[in-house]
Amino acid sequence: MHRVRNKWFLIFGIAVLTLLISMSIEIFFLFVENRISGEYVISKAFLFSVLNNININRILCLICFIITIVMILMIYDYKKIKKYLYKYRFLLFGILFVFLIVLEIHGSSIGYWQNYFENSLIKFNPLIGIPRGIRSDEWAVNTPMMLSQYFNHGGLFPYFSETIRGASTDAFIVYGQPVRDIAILFRPFHWGYLFLSPAKGLSFFWTGRMIALLLISFEFGMLISKNNKTLSLTYAVLIVWAPIVQWWFAINGLVEMLVFGQLAILVISFYMKNENYSWRFFFSFILLICAGGYVLAFYPAWQVPLMYVFLALFVGVVHENWKNFKFGKKDILILACVIILFILGMGYILSRSAETISSLLGTVYPGSRFETGGNQLTRFFLYPGNFFFSFSSKMPYNNFCELAVFFDFFPAGILLTLWVLIKEKKWDVYLFSIITVNFILILWCLFQWPGWLAKITLLSYAQPARVFLAVGLLNILLLIRALSLIKTNFSKWVSFIGAAILGILITMFSVKVYEGYITLKMAIVIMPIIVGSFFIIFNGSKDWAKKMFLVMSVFIVFISAMFVNPLGSGLDVIYKQDIMKDIYKINESNYGLWIVDSEKGLGFPDINIPMMVGAPTINSTNVYPNLERWHLLDPDKSDEIIYNRYAHISINLVDDEAVSSFELSVPDQFTVKLKVQDLQLLEVKYVLSKRELNKFSTDDINFKELSRANGFIIYELEYN
Repeated sequence: MHRVRNKWFLIFGIAVLTLLISMSIEIFFLFVENRISGEYVISKAFLFSVLNNININRILCLICFIITIVMILMIYDYKKIKKYLYKYRFLLFGILFVFLIVLEIHGSSIGYWQNYFENSLIKFNPLIGIPRGIRSDEWAVNTPMMLSQYFNHGGLFPYFSETIRGASTDAFIVYGQPVRDIAILFRPFHWGYLFLSPAKGLSFFWTGRMIALLLISFEFGMLISKNNKTLSLTYAVLIVWAPIVQWWFAINGLVEMLVFGQLAILVISFYMKNENYSWRFFFSFILLICAGGYVLAFYPAWQVPLMYVFLALFVGVVHENWKNFKFGKKDILILACVIILFILGMGYILSRSAETISSLLGTVYPGSRFETGGNQLTRFFLYPGNFFFSFSSKMPYNNFCELAVFFDFFPAGILLTLWVLIKEKKWDVYLFSIITVNFILILWCLFQWPGWLAKITLLSYAQPARVFLAVGLLNILLLIRALSLIKTNFSKWVSFIGAAILGILITMFSVKVYEGYITLKMAIVIMPIIVGSFFIIFNGSKDWAKKMFLVMSVFIVFISAMFVNPLGSGLDVIYKQDIMKDIYKINESNYGLWIVDSEKGLGFPDINIPMMVGAPTINSTNVYPNLERWHLLDPDKSDEIIYNRYAHISINLVDDEAVSSFELSVPDQFTVKLKVQDLQLLEVKYVLSKRELNKFSTDDINFKELSRANGFIIYELEYN
């Protein structure tokens, strides 16, 4: 009887705990989605707000998921589950990858487009999270350009698109898009686009990069932590769901740099340890793809500092394996083949994109930068504030993307490294090379360098604020490596006092740095988390501390960044809109150049609407300028400083101007006041607008209305 009663108590306890956990997670999701506010947490208004916005289906899914996990843990031995998860991790994630593609799951903020289609019957609600308007370079530029590759008039996935800019445009090298060309070998995350539908291709791109980064970071963690699975998983969690990685997940090739850079180091390690030449040939091929993929990220501001990070790790790998490494004539042949193939591959791409690169370097914006470093001391104290970014609605200054960093627990990694190297007198090449590079990059971030030194180190290409990405990564590497080596058992009082002092100071500096963003309530929440993290880290020589550090890291990234990007499915928000269907039909039946008339607030991102169904649009985002076109309107090139740039272009049709003119709005946006009479000069056939344009009809040009939908009007131009 007593045993039966205990059984029912256990079932009841599990049920109550499951419900509490599910409700807590659901409330957090409501915070992320800005459906509820934490301003009145302890009040009836807050309770009613939760009850009115709660997602029952999501709670039921959470309950089922938690109960399933509990049942598995109760039925099977925990150690065996860990063993099988580790052994079959690649197979399990492969199955998950296919499953997510079938469901068309992605993290794009493409759903934000529903704010631009009036009277839409399509309501896009992500499964979790919200589309982020601030990520417009993803949902309003990069993803629309990708979609345009499916509908290009001259054929699918061209290297040079006829759709973007309404002129021959290099689609591969800038905002790299999927192309049917041998060059795509170096962009494996684009392969899915070539044989899948747009929605499934987008899923392949998003989920493939997430899974690849997770698996490779774990393997890399095994290398750095001397095969400690707990520390390796902690490292992977801190890298994959770092705020800076998630806020920049689809742009500027950050994920690709981390994937290819870490994988290259792993491959070099495998190559040096394996004497089978079949495997060595395979590893060399992977290294070739990594090298090409890293170069083609085409964002020097991150590529250069991360190159220093991977150089430090390369030194560690070579030193670790050099004694047992056997190098012969076959290896010379393999190395020569890799170098030759890399040069041929990059040479081929350069031959096709040389004009594009030259055009980019010759622009006013972004142009060719020359940085000399300095003035980034405050970035060391940004990470505590990142804890609240995923559910904060606004920032009083700057934006979340620019302030996102790695949650690197500065200065814990540096302190433990110095303790291991100096106090414990352990000579570790990894720690020494990593902390040396970290010191160099920190100096770049803090102080201005002479121009000649900035140039020869290549750091002149990298703004110090961007270089701090590498500093954060190095701090995490130092922390994980030091925790795997440290033997000192600090007393609880020493650990607590040290953690308290550091935690309080870091929190205070963070409050100061954020200038009013971190409130007293937020500081009260974050301080014990920072203090607790430091206390665990200072006890890192103990097994329990390593496990608790993993738990703390998972908690931190769950709150701070795991749901920065929405969990969405499909592309109905685009392709089920009436105006998109109309543009597609018109463009298919009678192909011609389009512009978007930007009066009545129809500017960016609306300028990129037509190209998503293949309509070639002159004023879609121009990733590099079409100088030949703009010279038609500006023969003396007096305004070239305005339009010679990466730009979102607004075109306002006017009929009372002497000549068409250009006006610069912000560094990446300008407006063309276009005389109606100049439409024929630009060979425009269709206009997408939100205003009545019939008033512009003359004996020479007629605006013929073709369609009205979602607040837009499509006009066909008839020239006499």
